Amino acid sequence: MKTIQMVSLALMCALMVNITPAAGAERLDANATMALSDKNKDGRIDREEFHQRMTEVFFFADVDKDGNLTFAELVAVANADPEAFKRSDRDGNQKLTLYEFMYVIHRDFDAADKNQDGVIDLQELRVLVGK
Repeated sequence: MKTIQMVSLALMCALMVNITPAAGAERLDANATMALSDKNKDGRIDREEFHQRMTEVFFFADVDKDGNLTFAELVAVANADPEAFKRSDRDGNQKLTLYEFMYVIHRDFDAADKNQDGVIDLQELRVLVGK
């Protein structure tokens, strides 16, 4: 259960970051996050859109392009908890592979989807953003 808190407090913050190369890492509000993540413009972030966004975040955060996220790389785009990071690092190599990252992220999607309808709507996203 503690691993799920990692996304709610940290990795979900990455969802709310503008990670375009020109902008660098810039925190977005719920409306801007929705506009950026909702690829089909239906006003909701479904699991596929979430997966695409988190894959983008992973590869943006992977500054040295070695296919892994170190704690330092993750902290650059999100407020990550070192203990949660350690628990998410299933092989104990002090790096998160894409698989380890996505495993945690998809569990957190379920936690963020409060009404369990399979999507994150603007209201649920505002709770994550805190606005």
